[in-house]
Amino acid sequence: MSWHITITNNYHETLRAFGMVVNAGDKRPHKVPHALGNGYIEVPGFGSINFIDIGDKKVGGHSQATWGVLLSYQGEELIFRYEGGGDIHVNINQFGQAELSGNGEFSRILLSPFAFKG
Repeated sequence: MSWHITITNNYHETLRAFGMVVNAGDKRPHKVPHALGNGYIEVPGFGSINFIDIGDKKVGGHSQATWGVLLSYQGEELIFRYEGGGDIHVNINQFGQAELSGNGEFSRILLSPFAFKG
C-alpha cells in the first residue's frame, strides 16, 4: 500500500526532504504531494532520517498491521505499521529531534548493522 509524509520544520536550518526544500523559519506543514516508497529528510548537523518502504515484511515491533515503513536516524530504528494508506507526520523541532505522529503504530526496534547469510 502507499504512504504519505507531512514535514514541519521548526529547526534553524533548511531541510532537504524527498526532493523538496523545507526552509528554515517556514513553520507550515509541507505534505509531499505523491505516494512514497523510499526517501530521506536531511537535517543539517544531525544527518538523514531514512525511510524504507518494507511493504508487508516483518522486522520486529509490536504491531501486527500489514504494511510498514522502516525509519532510521542517528543510529536508532523505528518501524511504522499501518493498514490502508499510511500517513506519517514529522516535525523537526528546534533541537533537531524528529517528533513523529501518524495514523498507524510506531515501535522502536533494534536492527543490527550486520546480517549474516545462512
